[in-house]
Amino acid sequence: MARTTDREVKQVLIITFLLNLVVCGAKLIYGFATKSLSLQADGFHSLLDSSSNIVGMIGVILASRPPDESHPYGHRKIETLAALSISFLLFATCYEITTNVVERIGHPVIPQVHFLSFLIMAVTVGVNLWVSSYEMKKGLKLKSDFLLADSMHTRSDVFVSLSVIGSFVAVLLNAVFLDIVIAAGIVLFIIYAAFRIMHRSLNVLLDAQPLNPLGIEETVMAIPGVLFCHKIRSRGAANGIFVDFHIHVEPLMTLEDAHSLTHEVIRQVKEKYPEIVDVVVHTEPAYLTKTR
Repeated sequence: MARTTDREVKQVLIITFLLNLVVCGAKLIYGFATKSLSLQADGFHSLLDSSSNIVGMIGVILASRPPDESHPYGHRKIETLAALSISFLLFATCYEITTNVVERIGHPVIPQVHFLSFLIMAVTVGVNLWVSSYEMKKGLKLKSDFLLADSMHTRSDVFVSLSVIGSFVAVLLNAVFLDIVIAAGIVLFIIYAAFRIMHRSLNVLLDAQPLNPLGIEETVMAIPGVLFCHKIRSRGAANGIFVDFHIHVEPLMTLEDAHSLTHEVIRQVKEKYPEIVDVVVHTEPAYLTKTR
């Protein structure tokens, strides 16, 4: 099942890579031809989209490796590291665009705007909207951290492209300085997307709790024989979550019955939360005083 999911994620990344490459080429070629700084900035942003797809494919391949003696919990966090790398690539793009903005301020250039400029941007907005929606849908279905992060990244491209269209209008109105202002605004959009991706990835790497303990407690407490459930913890990425908790049972319950009940608890929890890959249950006799 895991291998099928990884294969689907890689297929999604290949499709988005090819689309991003086409969009990137169109923006950069026309941006340099017309001396449009904002279009060049958007082109470099799309170039990072393509490279991030390659990073994602490598990450998914490494993350799909099975658990081994040195990594008993598997290698799933490699995909999260790949998602985190997108934020660093975005920060690098911000530096590149900022450098171009400073240079343009010192050496002003009037961009050329034609009907083809608007046509290219309209097409790229449509492509980015489709790619972002496609990656988000597949990311949620496949529980892929990287696809969800890349979807957020691509969604920022839509706002960037709309800003570029605004800069074209500014040039037609002889407000050339707005091309520089809008390019600077693009940097802010990219920084925002980078921090959102970084926040999500760091939560996984720092073992932030991905599941609501109350939902797990409700599931466990509905199982006959379980008197109490506490110390619920969960960690991991959306496509590979590990859970552990304690349950209390009747003090006079036989070891065999307690063992069977524990396995039933594990089965039902995994059935309720398919994204869970492992559940550890500590079974103990019930006490008169229960503390969480």
